Amino acid sequence: MSLGFVRMGAGCLVMSVVGWMLVAAIPGWAQYATLPEGPNLEAVCGSCHDIEMVAIGRRSEERWGLTIDEMVGYGLRVSPGDRALILRYLATYLPAK
Repeated sequence: MSLGFVRMGAGCLVMSVVGWMLVAAIPGWAQYATLPEGPNLEAVCGSCHDIEMVAIGRRSEERWGLTIDEMVGYGLRVSPGDRALILRYLATYLPAK
């Protein structure tokens, strides 16, 4: 194993630790580490990415709607009724600050 590869691995580890420290410092992170009871976002959103990406994303209702539309473009399959429930949930519990 080359020394450059070891240094690169150590650098990635340090960056990961620093990144998680920054995430932990975000105000309100602990409040949304687990989401309030609602539509099954773990199954809908968590099928493609970590649910924490949703939990730390604060947006207006309009921006959440655009985000859902973007995810549909990536292949998310959701009925209009479920989309409305998810949008209402996100706008209520994860609004823009």
